[in-house]
Amino acid sequence: MKSNPTQQRIDYGNRRWAILATVLTGSLVGTFGNSMSNVALPSIMEHYGIGLNAGVWIVTIYILLFSTLMPVFGRLGDMFGYKRIYLIGMIGLVASSAMGAVAPNIGWMIFWRAVAGLCNAPTLPAIMAIIAEVFPPEQRGGALGFWATANGAGHGFGPVISGLLVQYFGWQSVFWFNAWLTLLGVVLIWLVVPTDHKHTRERFDLVGAATLTAAMIMIMFNLSEGLQGTFSPAATVALWLACAGLFAFFIVSQLRASQPFVNLRLFANSGYGVVTFVSAAQLFCLFGLQLLLPQFLINVQGRTSGNAGLLIAPLAVSLAFISPAAGRLSDKIGSRFTCLVGMGTVALIGLGFSLWTAGTSPWLIAGMLTLLGTGMGMTQSPTANAVTLVIDKTQLGVALGIFNMLRFVSGTLGATIFGAVLERGGTSALPAFRADFWLLAAVAGLAALLALKMPTAPRRLVTAGVVNVPVAGD
Repeated sequence: MKSNPTQQRIDYGNRRWAILATVLTGSLVGTFGNSMSNVALPSIMEHYGIGLNAGVWIVTIYILLFSTLMPVFGRLGDMFGYKRIYLIGMIGLVASSAMGAVAPNIGWMIFWRAVAGLCNAPTLPAIMAIIAEVFPPEQRGGALGFWATANGAGHGFGPVISGLLVQYFGWQSVFWFNAWLTLLGVVLIWLVVPTDHKHTRERFDLVGAATLTAAMIMIMFNLSEGLQGTFSPAATVALWLACAGLFAFFIVSQLRASQPFVNLRLFANSGYGVVTFVSAAQLFCLFGLQLLLPQFLINVQGRTSGNAGLLIAPLAVSLAFISPAAGRLSDKIGSRFTCLVGMGTVALIGLGFSLWTAGTSPWLIAGMLTLLGTGMGMTQSPTANAVTLVIDKTQLGVALGIFNMLRFVSGTLGATIFGAVLERGGTSALPAFRADFWLLAAVAGLAALLALKMPTAPRRLVTAGVVNVPVAGD
């Protein structure tokens, strides 16, 4: 899976930082689209007179579609240009956000949220691919660190902005805010980001794209509904068998296709597999903790929602703060060391969490969450950096789409499993929380061990004249 050594890289000079700042507007918009809607949900449910069972689809349909469709739009970016696909998605986000603000009933609201999720799917693969195109390997980690910071800022400030907008201007203002911010992003991307003049005569493998997407949607659906006991055991088994059948059909179709949607040799690339697992483990822990921590602070320690939010904030702040430095460090020494230290720290802090009680000091909690966020920041941008170094540039978009899709599936799995353990053990029972914290430590510890197989430093690869090759275990 080696790149063509004759490919010439354009030197964008200092302009590359303006390009980075511009493409990151999409990351903010995409994160806001999720984090802001959570806060607005109670007001939306009241407006339409619906219960939680219907209202939750306003959030879940968005996550479901944008996470599972990333490989499709990543492949389209490989074929027709990342900027072009990115702009089409952003324009769709403008329209769907505006239409969501004026949706006449809950059915139309859910429909426009589904369209928004679909239109957000090109964002992550396009951002990471554009950064990989614009920045040389020895500077890529620092650039992806700022992507992680923008992502963390969206998660951290989205609920705050949304709360103020809903309080003073109504829930519709959340969607109008996102629409105008997205429109600004469209203009800036059009003017600043260079056009990648791609046009291919390759056919788009519709069968492969459809079967992979359907299989991943079914996995996400099974994880969010099946593990919560929504279905009977027989129905749950049938759903998982159907999922396995779709995957089998996908693999057979890719082996037979002359121009497959995914070159299956990608999954034989040990470097890609290790990087993806470590990154997926980080999101497994993060999404699980986002569910777990408020429950512990409110139900076990008896804190208010506002106080719990303030105590949890150091996790997001430290993750966002450390990510650029961790990315730059991975440029110099490689991702192996940063991810080993990062996930090792998460594992140790997870074991420390298991010692928490109803009387644990808020200062100790905030300090441990700061260390936990630092460990996750030491992992997030270095894994994003590493994955761009171990894949062929001809499949950069689809490989990044699969990488990010698997990260979000893992995050969903983390939240689902942590929630299931908590539901069965009791949302105020310390043994249930300890079981989840031990699970977090085990997953993070395994990721730390696998980080020893992460790629070497980009500078060493550049010196050797080799870029975008599998170097795991070197």
